[in-house]
Amino acid sequence: MRLSKWFSAVLLAMAFFANTAFADYPSRGMSMNGVRAQYGEPQSVRQSADPVKKRWPRITVWQYGTFSVYFERHTVLHTVVH
Repeated sequence: MRLSKWFSAVLLAMAFFANTAFADYPSRGMSMNGVRAQYGEPQSVRQSADPVKKRWPRITVWQYGTFSVYFERHTVLHTVVH
């Protein structure tokens, strides 16, 4: 009985955070053009300075006010909320 209450509390918490915490940010797999169309121009842009190779592609970071978006080539890898 006790495990059931704990399990239902965990499910409610997961549903809450899944719906609110990540709803307004770029998701993995979006393109640069899609992010630009939905969120506008970034405040700043940084690119990796190392030589670009097939195994190590260029990483680009777009910084917005409350989050940063990390791209590999032209695809979103991660979104970090500040």
